Amino acid sequence: MLNPQQPTIGEMIARIYSLAQAKRGADAEAAARALQRQFPARGDVNEALALVLVNENKHDDALPFAEAAVKAEPKNSGYLINLGRLYLKYELIEQAMPLIEKAFRLDPSMFQAPWAMGEFFQQAGNGQRAIRYLNQAILASPEAQRPDVEVMLADCLSSLGQIDEAERLYQSLAGNRKHRPFAIAQAAGLRRHKIDSVVFQELKQELEKGAASPRSLARLHLAIGQIHENSGGYAEAFDHFTQSKTFLRREFDSASFTGMVNSNIANFDADVLRRFAGYGDPSRLPVFVVGMPRSGTTLTEQIIAAHPKAGGVGELRRIGRMVLGLSEGKGPVSMFERLQEGGPERCRALAEGYLNLLKFLAPGAKRIVDKMPHNFMAIGLIALLFPNARIVHCMRNPADNFISAYQNLMNPNHSYSYAPEDYARYYKEYLRLMRHWQNLLPDRILTLRYEELVAEPEEKTRGLLEFTGLPWDSRCLRFHERGAMVKTFSRQQVRSAVHQASTGRWKNYRPQLQPLLEILGDDMGPVEGGA
Repeated sequence: MLNPQQPTIGEMIARIYSLAQAKRGADAEAAARALQRQFPARGDVNEALALVLVNENKHDDALPFAEAAVKAEPKNSGYLINLGRLYLKYELIEQAMPLIEKAFRLDPSMFQAPWAMGEFFQQAGNGQRAIRYLNQAILASPEAQRPDVEVMLADCLSSLGQIDEAERLYQSLAGNRKHRPFAIAQAAGLRRHKIDSVVFQELKQELEKGAASPRSLARLHLAIGQIHENSGGYAEAFDHFTQSKTFLRREFDSASFTGMVNSNIANFDADVLRRFAGYGDPSRLPVFVVGMPRSGTTLTEQIIAAHPKAGGVGELRRIGRMVLGLSEGKGPVSMFERLQEGGPERCRALAEGYLNLLKFLAPGAKRIVDKMPHNFMAIGLIALLFPNARIVHCMRNPADNFISAYQNLMNPNHSYSYAPEDYARYYKEYLRLMRHWQNLLPDRILTLRYEELVAEPEEKTRGLLEFTGLPWDSRCLRFHERGAMVKTFSRQQVRSAVHQASTGRWKNYRPQLQPLLEILGDDMGPVEGGA
């Protein structure tokens, strides 16, 4: 019990939030943890600790306290929404849905509830339902918060190919000081502008102000660079792409990545496949599309998903999280130990959880595509969990691949793409690992070259469908007519039929790419195309 001289629990929670707002995260966390140890069953105390941890990007640590808050007060809409959003963070969509729906039923006037519902359906790839809830959130939200919801709505409209509507909303958001740099940069990417456009002048003026956040300044440089490219000014374009990286810079640890590749190659072999035979799930439902980002993974997903018996779920992080959870960051040997400790039942439970997620996102489909490119690092675990799953390896001329990544806002996890030299070194290690997987699993991996797909779309699509066990359907050639939601950088490209306009673009940047070309050497592949 607190004595009269001590602050109340409410006062202590208020102080914790004040510390967090003052950017004193460590102090806020220490105070919140101490209070939670004293009152472990209180909803408000657990919620305070969960929010502080989320603010510190410690989502793993936050989850049990958010769950404890809901358990203590199951009718608190705020707690339900916050836990639901945490579940969304971990793609536990099937667990997030009932919580957010319940919060919405309890208090439909609370704008965070329809906002969270919109976020949920956006993540699940159901754009039309996302828009419905986001519009409700906009109507219910205070004026100060409305633009934050509108940012998500504009992105959703753009993902659905509703360019006119997205453009109007970005133009409105450009009047908001907080969102202006982001809005004008995003709007610029919706159409093919040139340097004589009003849009180009607005971007330059905004950049000259220099008042935006580092990430927004990076966006502005990328948008300006893209317009220079549209106008044939390739040297100027590359210069702006390069300047954008100065605002994103995080050093790429080449030695660490090489070590991970070495560990996978040394430890995943035929003996491991034999040792864990019978541990996985025999389902043929998942199709994994892997490769370097910007290598044609989105195009491949859209082609398969256009089949009436298939579906696409975008880029899921679940497999990568399984790898981290099982290996504890220590590599394959630790993963094997955990799998052996849990036995076949544990392994099949992991597989079943993933399959349930796929079925939830694409109900009724016979084949479902997860197009997370960097699952190429996890093919070993995929082989153990899903011995009958198909893996499509997308490849593209690495110089074209680099330029496509370089002109987009790749997050710091892809810092290898921030310089030609780093990209070339990363690419060589990626290629070395993929050759290992292809030797180990020759019948389960199909290599699909972007240049060949766009040159011979019907022939390559027939082969792709045959590999995944789907009958021929001409609708796969008309994937661009589906109006499906596309959440990656490729959203505009896949709104049109297959074309070859993106092949050989690297030649416009040949002088700037000499370091990459020299390091790659024979791994460049044919100069006129291919990978």
